[in-house]
Amino acid sequence: MSDGERLHRAVQARKFYATLPHKIDQAVEDAAELIDLELERQKRRPRFTEQEDGDTPLGGFMRIQSPHHDDEPDPAA
Repeated sequence: MSDGERLHRAVQARKFYATLPHKIDQAVEDAAELIDLELERQKRRPRFTEQEDGDTPLGGFMRIQSPHHDDEPDPAA
């Protein structure tokens, strides 16, 4: 390995370790954003409930309960 190659590798290694904390911080922020988005989606998913009173073969009427937020113009699906 020539001196130029060693120097080039040393510069690349130093650059890698210098930019690594920023890359890790960005990845953590991206992951936190995805987790928050998924939690919001789960809050908006309909919850299915069933009452066992009634004359139907299933034992009652099926109901869907879902929290709707009309103040948000573009809700996440």
